Amino acid sequence: MESLLTNAVQSIEIGVEDFRSSDPRRLISAVRNVQAGVLLLCKEKLRALSPAGSDEVLIKARITPLLDAAGALAFKGQGDKTVDEQQIVERFGQLGIKLDWAPLRKLTSHRNVLEHHRFAGRRDELREVVAQSAMMIRRLFDVLGLDPAEALESDTWEFLLSNESVFQDELARCQASTRTLRWRSPTMRHAAATELVCAVCKSALVELEDPADTDQDTARLRCRVCPMTFPAKGQIWPTLVSHFARDLYVTATQGGMPPLLKCDACGEVAVVVDEGACAVCGRDGHELRCEVCNEVLTEEDREQGDSRCLQHRDAEIAFFSRDRVTGHD
Repeated sequence: MESLLTNAVQSIEIGVEDFRSSDPRRLISAVRNVQAGVLLLCKEKLRALSPAGSDEVLIKARITPLLDAAGALAFKGQGDKTVDEQQIVERFGQLGIKLDWAPLRKLTSHRNVLEHHRFAGRRDELREVVAQSAMMIRRLFDVLGLDPAEALESDTWEFLLSNESVFQDELARCQASTRTLRWRSPTMRHAAATELVCAVCKSALVELEDPADTDQDTARLRCRVCPMTFPAKGQIWPTLVSHFARDLYVTATQGGMPPLLKCDACGEVAVVVDEGACAVCGRDGHELRCEVCNEVLTEEDREQGDSRCLQHRDAEIAFFSRDRVTGHD
């Protein structure tokens, strides 16, 4: 197999060449190649971590357990199909390799749009994607123990750095602007510092339209990429969902008390449970109710960290206890 690292470097270099072209038809190729290069860098790390004789197990989509000559359990890669994007994210997490996957997700999203629809946006929208990709590429080379300035052609690396530098300067100015917003919720204030994005194109480059209007109920935000304007208040719910994404996934799949609830007053899913108040309308004193019977949860129920009352928690425990006794599946 040709070196994954070589393929990764070539994909990134070709992607940058495509992006620098004035021909709009090469935008698709630019995003496709940079995304492919990032995925290949990830696969190269997984390949390097795969044990000798395992058929590069960590980059294979299918893994087969077997016993080695000594009778010990081992794992081997099966087939030619390699891991997809979601499997890469999962395996990096299982291996304790921490990465910010947002740039890759944006690349993938833009690639899908460009390949299946006519791109109606501006090149500036893609500039942010390329800039954030530079951050991820830099981090992946660190993970691989390599210097991107040496691995990539000098003009490629300089282009990525220049885009990253421009983006970071713009981002700093935008965040300084939105930092003056007066949010009702402390959690929202914390989340907005890093997770506030455009309501239309999802760019992080958003600023206050009127620096004098800093009230969350009346302030409007302006995107420096689209450029669209929209109410700051309308971004509270999506920002909180992004902030609590992991906790929301855990409670949805494993049960427990979700970090956000629907507000009885304004109808927004913006009641921050730890604060006991709605981040949109400010109403506090919300009653937490059982997700099964809608009865108000007691303080004891809430301490259990569950969204069900004692009666329905006990009912589930009894049900599974019965199955273990009778042997039901």
